[in-house]
Amino acid sequence: MNNSPLWSPQDVAERFVDALGSGDYEIAEQLLAKDVVYTRTSWRTLRGRRAVARHFRRYERSRVELQSVLLSAVGADGIALTERVTALVYGPLRVQFWVCARFEVRGGRIVAWRDYFDFVDVAKAVARAMAGAVYAPARPHLPRTAV
Repeated sequence: MNNSPLWSPQDVAERFVDALGSGDYEIAEQLLAKDVVYTRTSWRTLRGRRAVARHFRRYERSRVELQSVLLSAVGADGIALTERVTALVYGPLRVQFWVCARFEVRGGRIVAWRDYFDFVDVAKAVARAMAGAVYAPARPHLPRTAV
């Protein structure tokens, strides 16, 4: 009997990023292990599915929309690495930046998730967003899905 999970770590990471990027937080939450640890570059670490889900569900209640597009993903030995473009959209403001993530997956669920991004890149994204709010042709657009 084969007891391996239905999805590889890469499949889980891809589905998770796609769910977050499309606002399907229910699916994203189900892909997290109960004791997941989410670490973001220079931010507070979140522990547990409820804390991580609460963080992303704030977008449902706010006027800020979270969007993301997966650019690439690879996986091996329970680890998946992804590269994505994330956008935080508020009306005409579109703060869009690159993010790399490392997912540790066990039993088809994410047990550890670490996001890496460059604060200089985010600062440039804020400047681009402000320019794009005034001059629409300067507004960035998400790339097409590459994976």
